[in-house]
Amino acid sequence: MIRRTLLAVGLLGQTAFAQTVLLQIRPHIGDTLRMHLSQSVEMTGTTSDRGRDSTSSMTTSVEVFTRAIAEQWTSGGTLMQTITDSVKSTPASAAATDYLRRRIWQSKRVWLRVSPDGGMEVVRDTDPSSELQEIFGGMPAMLARQAVKVGEKWTREMQIPLSGEPGANGLVKATFRLDSLGRNGDIAYVSLHGTMSRLNSSGAAVPDASYTTSGTLSGTIQIDRRLGWITDSRSSITVRSTIASTQGRKGEPPRAPMQVRTKITQWIRAMRAR
Repeated sequence: MIRRTLLAVGLLGQTAFAQTVLLQIRPHIGDTLRMHLSQSVEMTGTTSDRGRDSTSSMTTSVEVFTRAIAEQWTSGGTLMQTITDSVKSTPASAAATDYLRRRIWQSKRVWLRVSPDGGMEVVRDTDPSSELQEIFGGMPAMLARQAVKVGEKWTREMQIPLSGEPGANGLVKATFRLDSLGRNGDIAYVSLHGTMSRLNSSGAAVPDASYTTSGTLSGTIQIDRRLGWITDSRSSITVRSTIASTQGRKGEPPRAPMQVRTKITQWIRAMRAR
């Protein structure tokens, strides 16, 4: 009896490992998904002057609660309306809070097209310069376009805006892996690891002599295949930049470049509204 049980467990494990699944973002029309975004940004800058290091740091965080309503299937993906319910930032200075609330509420309703492989584009927004436009406007596709099995990997290259550098982009090369399946194949657990480099104006990943950037990222994604949505996404990006200092006053030696370390931690949770 024990041998039969062990054999059955082994066969089930082999079947699950060999099973291929198609990972797609395809919510049911009419569903309302509640999402909670938590993001923190830690920045540390270090400069050397006459053999002494001077370090300054700053940490900011933001929480955004939104609803996403699946309205229509189109050839390019699912058309969804997103509604911002509330936002909170830390440190909660009056000026920063008022600015953030004003910018978010100006663009309370945004219409997105979400492709099956996870890419998002804004199709209608009352304020093209809003923060929601920046968050969702160029979210790259992450999922494999073909069916994959547990243990299989796929790679993606994505361009993302660089924090603190208006108009500058970084090139991310990421490797994704389907780690396991749960709940009879309904839940897919995916991990990712990658690197980032700064793109120059021509679109090539060639560092600027006065400003170099490199980074690493890692994270996990949990996909509810019945819901057709990512229900848990956690990522961490660490970026190290070197900024060449300008020439000092006449007769002074050139200043040492500034070393900047930026760590961005993001957690997005989603669930179907009851």
